[in-house]
Amino acid sequence: MDSTLAGIFRARPLLFQLALLFAGNATFAQHVPDTAATIRIYGVTVAGNKITKDRIIMREMVLREGDTVSAASLYSRLERCRQNLMNTGLFNTVSVSPLYMDPTSVMVEVTVNERWYLWPALIFDLADPNFNTWWLTKDLDRVNYGLYLYRYNLRGRNETGYIKAQFGYTKQFALRYKVPNLDKHQRWGISVGGSYYQQAEINAGTVDNLRTLIRNPNASNRDEWKADVEATLRRAHDIRHFMRLGFTQAEVADTITRTAIDYFDGPSTRTRFLTLGYGVVWDQRDSRIYARAGHYEEFRVDRYGLGLLDRSAPDITTAYGTTKQWWRLHDKWTLALSLRGKYTLGTPPYYVQEGLGYKNFVRGYEYYVINGEHFALGKANVVFQLVKPRTYRMEQVPIEAFRTLYFALYLNVYSDIGRVWDSRYAANNFLSNRWINGNGVGLDLVTSYDQVLRTEFSVNARGESGFFLHFTQPF
Repeated sequence: MDSTLAGIFRARPLLFQLALLFAGNATFAQHVPDTAATIRIYGVTVAGNKITKDRIIMREMVLREGDTVSAASLYSRLERCRQNLMNTGLFNTVSVSPLYMDPTSVMVEVTVNERWYLWPALIFDLADPNFNTWWLTKDLDRVNYGLYLYRYNLRGRNETGYIKAQFGYTKQFALRYKVPNLDKHQRWGISVGGSYYQQAEINAGTVDNLRTLIRNPNASNRDEWKADVEATLRRAHDIRHFMRLGFTQAEVADTITRTAIDYFDGPSTRTRFLTLGYGVVWDQRDSRIYARAGHYEEFRVDRYGLGLLDRSAPDITTAYGTTKQWWRLHDKWTLALSLRGKYTLGTPPYYVQEGLGYKNFVRGYEYYVINGEHFALGKANVVFQLVKPRTYRMEQVPIEAFRTLYFALYLNVYSDIGRVWDSRYAANNFLSNRWINGNGVGLDLVTSYDQVLRTEFSVNARGESGFFLHFTQPF
């Protein structure tokens, strides 16, 4: 194809199609090809991207100019292209359509509607593990507030930068810059960031699986400095590798180590150490915000304490794995199962210990924290679509990036089971070293800009029940 004509084609695909039509070089009727036929991809056009570079969009395509595919698989490949582009988080809507030049040649048309990429926003964040724990006290002193500035899709290359200034319960100052497409083949990426935290109240242990909170009304109880650099490798569309080097330095008031002598390594009030980690993710979900088909696997191993710069450092290695599967049984029904777990080599000090009760928990046990060296967590969901996903256009909105409203509503019936293995604190915590189970039903609202709101009624194995509110996907 002549380079001048190709440039016109990319910039003005409709004009180019008309030119071909009048020249008699193409037939634009939509054919219904023989499913055994081979289809050649004549080319790919991109429209609607005012900021995003074409090459960022083309990176997510599983069909390229010159490819040949069977007619039977063409539409599933086009749908995967659309899913990949939506999963970048760069667009409100994406359409990927075939335009038949003849019965065996197809032009692929990609049309995107870009999101708003600059987000200056106020921070109003609860300091407790979840909304329900905070609601028990409704204590506004346990709220974080401040300002952050996110800039997504910097330079149109899907780069992200943010700065953050937070006050209230936890003071935090942070910045990060992420470049996912560092080289010309868009395989290597890098992320660099750092942060400073200061807290007057911290958790120094658990008794009866409730946190032991110690507060210093006049000064900080813990100061932390963290920095890290992470390299990513993405050879294929669905598999990502991560290599991370981190630095942590923290110090606490001596009242903390008197309460929890093993808070760091021994009675020390200070710690400093490096971490080295590797992870791999295999992600074939139809949607990363609220999946209804596909699978997700992740494996990660992290070493805490490398012997360099160490001061009262942990001496542990952790391995974390998760697998999630979604089966679309019917247009309205989805079955989802997940299993995740963590195993720790060595004895972790309290500072770096993680069990269930924070980002991982059994639904129905939101009020409890279960610390330990190892944990396992299984979840089963049956999802029924109450309101089909819809996209509405609101032309009266002055900014194009906010004219598209997405809305979907699901009924979610679930059952969770989990266990934490704890060799140090189990005597004071009745939920350790035993299997726990929670069941319930909820409503999941999914809307624009990746927002998920879940309202759930859960009953746990202790016979306790309640309504719970969450702001993430159920898995």
